[in-house]
Amino acid sequence: MIAEGFKRSLIGIAVGSLITFAVVSFMIMLSVESSIQEIWKHWVASMLIGIYYSFASGIFELEHWSLLKQTIVHLTLTLFILFPIIIIVGWLPFDPMSLTIGLGIFIVTYSIMWLSMYFYFKRLERSMNNCIDKKK
Repeated sequence: MIAEGFKRSLIGIAVGSLITFAVVSFMIMLSVESSIQEIWKHWVASMLIGIYYSFASGIFELEHWSLLKQTIVHLTLTLFILFPIIIIVGWLPFDPMSLTIGLGIFIVTYSIMWLSMYFYFKRLERSMNNCIDKKK
């Protein structure tokens, strides 16, 4: 269990760092100047979000929970962990209009990704069941 948590943390840190590296590389290509402190702040935020998502995926591995419960818990935790990070770092301004628009974009994006994964796994399930039926 501890080894799995450590592995997930490393994956989250790696993904967050790769995203930061890609953004910094893009900034260099566009000759955008930024301070080390600013880059460090965004890098840490990316790693924290990466770590969160690497652990949060485990929610969908809890087979004794219904899909609805998994989704509600994942969505709620994501809102309460993701939004404070992106507000503190400055990716989302802390004013009512920005928060409303940010929340709307997040809900739409989350829904599209959730539905895409749902239909993908349903199709995979059907395909696997068809293979089992053919072997019988």
